[in-house]
Amino acid sequence: MHTQILESSDLEMLTRVLNHLCKQEGHRLDSDDAQNVAAKLVYLFQSGMVDEFDLMDTVAARSRENLRVFG
Repeated sequence: MHTQILESSDLEMLTRVLNHLCKQEGHRLDSDDAQNVAAKLVYLFQSGMVDEFDLMDTVAARSRENLRVFG
């Protein structure tokens, strides 16, 4: 598990991913949906997924999967 303190470069990268995913999904950054995406990103990052594009792909794929299951 990647439990070290988040560096400013980590936060910048996570913010880029969050902004991209929220824009793609149509979530406002101050919405509950955006908070859920942010929580998933931090969880995945701290679990060891530290590549920006892997994070984007994983969270986007989970979102698409949820649409198929619940949509």
